[in-house]
Amino acid sequence: MTVEGKKNHLAVVVFLALFGALLTVATFFDLEVSRILTHFSLKEGEFYTSDVFANFFEAVGMLPRYLLRAFAALSIGWLFCKSFTKKWLSLLFLLAGVGVATHLLSGGFRDMILYPMRHMIAEDAESALAAIDSVKPTVYVISYVMSLGLVSLAAYLTRDIELETWRRLAYFAVVYFILDLLAGTVVSRVKGYVDRVRFRSMNSAYGQSVGGFDLYTRWYEVTDHADLMRATPLVDYTDAFRSFPSGHTESAALTYSLILLIDCLKIENKKGKFALWLVPILWTGLTAIGRIVAGAHFMSDVLVGGTIPFVLTILLREIFFRKFRGVKAMFPFLEKKPA
Repeated sequence: MTVEGKKNHLAVVVFLALFGALLTVATFFDLEVSRILTHFSLKEGEFYTSDVFANFFEAVGMLPRYLLRAFAALSIGWLFCKSFTKKWLSLLFLLAGVGVATHLLSGGFRDMILYPMRHMIAEDAESALAAIDSVKPTVYVISYVMSLGLVSLAAYLTRDIELETWRRLAYFAVVYFILDLLAGTVVSRVKGYVDRVRFRSMNSAYGQSVGGFDLYTRWYEVTDHADLMRATPLVDYTDAFRSFPSGHTESAALTYSLILLIDCLKIENKKGKFALWLVPILWTGLTAIGRIVAGAHFMSDVLVGGTIPFVLTILLREIFFRKFRGVKAMFPFLEKKPA
């Protein structure tokens, strides 16, 4: 077995051991961990926290998903723009890329504005919905203006990048969209199947009136407790029992797709490689902690939510960029021997 094969074996063993240990702790101490981390951020009877750290990552934790979508769309736009010699056709493709990127990014800015609004209005559902509906047109305009400004600046700053680089980045963009779709689908389906009641839902005044923390379930348990939350006065009743796995952490963990740039752009610089690993780890970790502090998720929720995109990223990297080179290094018998 080659040195690469041994390193890959070690990496898999370390990952499985670490994930297994954390999931074991979460399985038995989910509720205790949440009680400790929400001690100063969530008062008894509250659904929304006023903690700055938690609210910040609730507002911007999902933003990387939208930024990466916009970057992917702009990359494809630049690829077609630079592939044609006719100026009007090149400009048309560039404008299309900018337009799509602007639309995709605007969703992230809308979330940044609307999430804090829910907190300010708290649990008065009728007033909250009316207030949100009244400002939605303004929020849409603001989000599109912000998106257009940022995407236009990005397009201007990347105008001198050569066609070959855009070919590579467009390939990355396609793989990213696959990753985004797979991760989002898995998390959404599991959420809808498990229907785990959130910590803050049980902590809320309404939650306490229908059972409080007696509604707690472990991550692998499926119950009908969510039915008790359908009459909740919260802004969106479905949000009260969408705990497992964490969608915010899954969106934050899509930053692991930056690892693909190492192979896509053939980055050899050690500091560059380190940064492309470090940024996703830090952002995902901080977002995960913020979600527990907010009472929105348990430890197992964020652990699984953050792991799904990571595992999918490694798998897609092997399939699309490494052509199963890492797998073959781990299992030499898979390598075809010359006749």
